[in-house]
Amino acid sequence: MSALPSLIAETKLDEKAVTGAYHLEPSSYPSFFKKCVQAIQSPGKQHNICSSAPTQQVFEDEKFLRSSSSLEGLSAEYKVKYGTNGAIVEYENIRDYIDQKRPNLTGRIFDKITSLAGTSFVFILTLIILIIWAIVGGIYHGPDNWQIVMQDGGSIQCYISDTLLMRQQQNQHSQLTTMIAQLRSRLRTIRRLIGPILQGKTVASAPIKDQDLRDDVGDARKLPTENWFDLVCNYVSLIIGSVYFFLIFWIGIFIWIGFGKKLNWSDEWQLYINTATAVELTFTSVFLQNVRHRHMKYISRCVSSIFHIDAALEEALRRQSGDRQTNPVIEIEAEKVSHGSRIIDYYADLVGSGVGAMISATVFIVWLAIGNVMHWNSNWWLIIGTYTGLIGFLDGFVLRNVYFRENNHVKIHLQTLIDEECSLFQSLDLPLPHDSEITLNKSFAYKLSSFIGHICSQAYSVFVAVIIIVCLVVAAGALKFNETAQLFCNTPTMIIEGALLIVLIEAHNFTNMKNRIKFRQIHLRHLALMQVMVGDGYSTSESV
Repeated sequence: MSALPSLIAETKLDEKAVTGAYHLEPSSYPSFFKKCVQAIQSPGKQHNICSSAPTQQVFEDEKFLRSSSSLEGLSAEYKVKYGTNGAIVEYENIRDYIDQKRPNLTGRIFDKITSLAGTSFVFILTLIILIIWAIVGGIYHGPDNWQIVMQDGGSIQCYISDTLLMRQQQNQHSQLTTMIAQLRSRLRTIRRLIGPILQGKTVASAPIKDQDLRDDVGDARKLPTENWFDLVCNYVSLIIGSVYFFLIFWIGIFIWIGFGKKLNWSDEWQLYINTATAVELTFTSVFLQNVRHRHMKYISRCVSSIFHIDAALEEALRRQSGDRQTNPVIEIEAEKVSHGSRIIDYYADLVGSGVGAMISATVFIVWLAIGNVMHWNSNWWLIIGTYTGLIGFLDGFVLRNVYFRENNHVKIHLQTLIDEECSLFQSLDLPLPHDSEITLNKSFAYKLSSFIGHICSQAYSVFVAVIIIVCLVVAAGALKFNETAQLFCNTPTMIIEGALLIVLIEAHNFTNMKNRIKFRQIHLRHLALMQVMVGDGYSTSESV
């Protein structure tokens, strides 16, 4: 990038204006010891988001001459085109939101895996595996090892899913806050440019209906459906998140408890409920990943459309005003966290990073290595299920705590963007193209889900989960970690986690739907503003 400063200097563009990125250069390089301390402290550390929307540059002839040597090493992000002789270059404005990719290869690979985990392909593959497992159990009359394999597989899958969900949540939070910062950045520019253009003029105040706008992002209340499978998932989401499904789950638990005495509270008796909850956890965790993936897909589509609208509006206003001032940098402050939340964030960051993947890989290697020593018996099979089950139980509470706090953080700054937009419409005496209030029917299932979700998302709930795990490990240690002890560790944690996954889906779906509606309303407002300012939507005050 050594040639970039000369290009910037000659064209009077800066890197921040072109890409929207904002970087802080360190004043000095710390010592090796300081680097080590920073590396240890860095996981989970909150950072302010600083970003600006790419400035839409307007040139008189849209072309400028530069020597080809000054363009060496220029990143593709700048979208510069060479002429036939390598001397004439045409600058192309960036209209899309540019997602910031991680600088290291490992992080990018992990992000690809995280994205893949939420696809329909992985969901269908998981269902096929469950069906095959059920068929094999029916053929061999459900032996103990068959059930243990399901418990291990379910615990491992949930453990991995929690890791990927943690990564997915962190990525989405960073992406959403950056989107909001860039939308606010361009909104400030548009507001500044509109002022001089409308001197002595007034905006036509005729209401603009939704159907009169070229809204191409679709209904926000439902997740986008591309095929029959997505349609089925929408209905399944309603069923799983209902109170009736929650009641059926607990009826099954009480029936299982009722058979305890008849089966002499045996290992076989514990295996039954562990197997059932493992199947439920496997299905609901993969389902949650798929729903999140489709939700973010809608948000990305909506934001992409908003960026195109805003970029075109900014360029049109700059052509009228002749303004060349770059879009301002918007800083979104990081969430203020308590010491308890800081510990949780530290752990969550490790789990959702390459470090967590390395720890998991090490555990699996050690488990495989001791298989021959333990003669590959049932106890050996249960070890990995016990480890992943207990850690997955903790990860579930951590994930809910992080989700709750990050969602509130996004909610606050999204509302700031909405308030700034409504203020602009009010200053222009322009009616909103929709009702700004979002009214949704809150069912009993939602209220129950929201109440339990609020409790589970508190920091003390995470530490209670740690205490439960310690108590279970101590009790299992007293029994020398035999099969009964390991099943005892798995049973209560899997029941609790299975119940929580069911009850929290309703609140999760409701929150995601509200966010989709808010982004669609932002889309409608920007369409209306575009129609008014670029079309024939304003007139001189004398003619009104």
